[in-house]
Formats: sequence, structure tokens, C-alpha cells
Amino acid sequence: MSRMPMLCPATACEQGAPTLEEIRTQLGMLPNFFAGLANHGASLNGYLAFEEQLSAHSRLTPAQREMISLAVANANGCHYCVSGHTLSAKHVGVDAEAARMAQQGRARDSKDQAMLDFALDLLEQKGHLPDESLIAARQMGLDDATLVEITSWVGINSYSNWVNNLIQPKIDFPEVPLI
Repeated sequence: MSRMPMLCPATACEQGAPTLEEIRTQLGMLPNFFAGLANHGASLNGYLAFEEQLSAHSRLTPAQREMISLAVANANGCHYCVSGHTLSAKHVGVDAEAARMAQQGRARDSKDQAMLDFALDLLEQKGHLPDESLIAARQMGLDDATLVEITSWVGINSYSNWVNNLIQPKIDFPEVPLI
């Protein structure tokens, strides 16, 4: 049972209602994350604007973004997000084994591994990375713009994890366990 109301276009504030309707129209359903986040319309709209900008101008592939999402969600203990991002990852070509590996911070490709290592190190260290971490990431081909983008994905995913961990919405995707 959710710890906060799951809002819909009819019950959300005037700032969140049109956004919820747009999400429902676009996806054919209203995921509970958005229904819970709509308890504060500006937070819902701000989250979506940040995600839209990151996605529209990303240097990372959709699969790489989903791998980061899975690793961060698992590290933050967000069952909802691990389940949702496993489904999203499947839609962008990440197979089930690669998704499980990403949850554990592992990847088949060395550059993807460097990306996950950086993302999880950043999360664990709360951004206070030693120079060695930056040097290692750069040696694996991650330039400064990509490192800042990875930091942004860690941040936005942590935010959604924390919101879901706070609200505890019902998981409306096939459930995938935390590892």
C-alpha cells in the first residue's frame, strides 16, 4: 500500500493534472511513480523537464542510460525502479542477463563497465571522487562532458529512487528483485 495518494488528472493540482493526462495518453497507462510524484506538481514537471533535456542531448545510448538506471536503483534499494528500468531496458535491447549484470554494476563491454564504475563510485562517494577515479574514467574514453552527463543520470535516478522509496507505490511493471 502506498504511503501517499496516487493522483490522477482529476485529483492532481492544476500544475500536475495536464502532465498526468499527457503521460497517460502517451503510455496508455499512468505509472504509479508519476501518480505519486504529482503530489507536488512542480516536482513532477521539473523531473520530466530534466529527463527530457538529458535524453534529447545525450551522449549515451538508451541502453547505457538504462544500465546506469538499473545500477543506481539497485544501489539505492528501489524495487520499483529496478522493475521499471528492467522493462525499459528490454525495450532498448538490453537482454535479461545484461540487465541483471547492470543491477550489480557489471557490464560486458569495457567502456560500459567504466561508465557503471564511475556512476556507482560517484553515488557511493556522494560526488567526492578522488583524482584517480577521474583519471581511470578518462583513460577508458569517457570525456568530461560524458562524466557530467553520467553524474546527471545518477542524480535524476537517485531522485526518482528516493521518491519511490518514500512513497512506496505499488509496482505496476513485472516485478524484478533487488540483487
